[in-house]
Amino acid sequence: MRIAREYTTYLAHALAERLQAEKLISAPDARGLAEVIHKALLEEFTVEDRINDEARAILQSHAAEMQQLGASYGDSFKKIKAELVRKHKVVL
Repeated sequence: MRIAREYTTYLAHALAERLQAEKLISAPDARGLAEVIHKALLEEFTVEDRINDEARAILQSHAAEMQQLGASYGDSFKKIKAELVRKHKVVL
């Protein structure tokens, strides 16, 4: 994740306060609203981490083949990651 988890907490609270102050959203529980926003932010900010983990798992399962073929780990990782991004239809 490119952004610190602590910052996502701050960002969620600030966003909740601003949305309510601007009367763009009304919520009976400001803390609950901030928690929902925080959860959504973490979900979005960790997409790349999950894709990287999936790409590593795929590469690990094909490590022997890659070694026999002399394939570059870095190049293979980039190609697999790009394919996973297309498959999951996400923007990084």
